[in-house]
Amino acid sequence: MDYESAAGNKSRLVPLKTTLEVETRDRVINVYVNAIPVKQASNALSIIRRLIPNDGGLDLQHLRRFVKYDDAPPHVRASISETRSLVTPGPENETPKELIFIAGSVDSISKESLIEGLSSISNPVCICSIQVPLLAPTSHEQAAFWTSRYWPTVYKKSNPFGPHPSIVSRAEEDINEDVEKWMALADGAAQEARATGSGEDIGVVIVTRKNGIARPVAIAGDARWLDWPHSSRGNVAAHATLRAIAMVADGLRARDEDQQGVSDITIPADTGIFRDQPRMPTEQCRSPIDDDGYLCHDLEIYCTHEPCVMCSMAIVHSRFGRVVFRRRMPSTGGLCSDGELGHGLFWRKELNWTLLAWHWSSGTDSIGTCGVESDLHA
Repeated sequence: MDYESAAGNKSRLVPLKTTLEVETRDRVINVYVNAIPVKQASNALSIIRRLIPNDGGLDLQHLRRFVKYDDAPPHVRASISETRSLVTPGPENETPKELIFIAGSVDSISKESLIEGLSSISNPVCICSIQVPLLAPTSHEQAAFWTSRYWPTVYKKSNPFGPHPSIVSRAEEDINEDVEKWMALADGAAQEARATGSGEDIGVVIVTRKNGIARPVAIAGDARWLDWPHSSRGNVAAHATLRAIAMVADGLRARDEDQQGVSDITIPADTGIFRDQPRMPTEQCRSPIDDDGYLCHDLEIYCTHEPCVMCSMAIVHSRFGRVVFRRRMPSTGGLCSDGELGHGLFWRKELNWTLLAWHWSSGTDSIGTCGVESDLHA
């Protein structure tokens, strides 16, 4: 979804693709297609169902079974025409009113058996093989592309490999109005971290949204270099994401202790490995929720950069509901399925939690720039 930012730059929320979407989107199979007279469509389907029960175990419901000859992709018509010229050599006659239909995968039946079975309704039998997408499309755009490249494909407004499009759309309606505001806060924390020398130019904001009202509950910048030698990778527990999560945990603990009448014993900031006490003017920590819940359950997290694998897993285990980041980190990011690592940790069936994730792309700063090396762990 696109919208104009306050600065006049066009930004958009780009839902992340799951690992299954990325792995399966280009999978194709070879199938036999055949041209038959229009009036023989029902008979052809009956023969195919007898020859190849249940389509050989494949689910081809996302493909048009029958297509008018003129509506078939050009390469399919060319293959049928070439086959016809081979089986009936001689002057080309006017093409009759025909349908081209998918008979079945080349692995489910031999071409000879198919010709024999269809010879009773079509003479000659013009069969050729083409490639078609094996799995259902996950968007209108993908269905249109496959239709032009392979075979007419149907999009059923669903996503068998990730969150349902309607869920993603409703979530975007929630976050669309204020995503720029939270990113601005995250940028502020990132700039302070770099200016003070305590960390890299990376910031995070955690937001709670109740009854349509959103408010920040934690703002943190990176603090990996705080009292840490620059000859190392820095304090990995003080990445901005982990600091913000630790701040939420501190807020929950303080709330619970207050409710139980227990005196608050605060760990000094200098001794806590997460550096979870606010240190700069922009940073803050508040009580995140009014009711019981597990740590960051259903909270939203906005990051200047795609979190590294460690921080991505922390987001999953903390039960966030939504994550948005501004700059992709192809070499180190853990959320994207189409990066170099390809982990796609926001939506994996084998994990015990899934969340929605977006790349907030403003075009000019979508890849890890702005003071942060592209191979840095954010």
